[in-house]
Amino acid sequence: MKTISLIIILIHFLIATSCKLDMHKGCKNMPEQTTGTGLIIQNAVIESRAFDFSGITNVGLIITSESQNNLNLEVSFDNGKTYNPIDFSKYTLLGKYAEADCSAVFNRDVTKYIEQQKYVYKIKVVHCGLCKKLKISMNWVLIPKIEDDFSVEFVVEYEHLK
Repeated sequence: MKTISLIIILIHFLIATSCKLDMHKGCKNMPEQTTGTGLIIQNAVIESRAFDFSGITNVGLIITSESQNNLNLEVSFDNGKTYNPIDFSKYTLLGKYAEADCSAVFNRDVTKYIEQQKYVYKIKVVHCGLCKKLKISMNWVLIPKIEDDFSVEFVVEYEHLK
């Protein structure tokens, strides 16, 4: 009887902690999270606010003026101690929704292609784990002001580590 009770307790424990166990399984080779590369302003921290993602999960956002900044997002250049309005005469704000399960790293890069008159904002999502916990990010980045005649292409790639 003690053996059966012990087995039942063990099964309940494994079920209750399975997400935590799966989350760390295979995550040893996760890359480091970086601010971003390319044209991304390295010391810019965009204030993250909770908002409704419906309707924007398949589009990239290009915010070039205060009138487009419907979320009233602000920027910090002192690691999040103080936030100020974004100066859209100097900067452009880019955002692209991406999601992953369990543990995830969102590596971001913005590259300018002069001949094609476009910027490419590439997000590589490296994730691992088997649980259903969802990690989401709007991947806000601040870059120098883009030219009016340039476009922005958004690319999201996923790599699942096993």
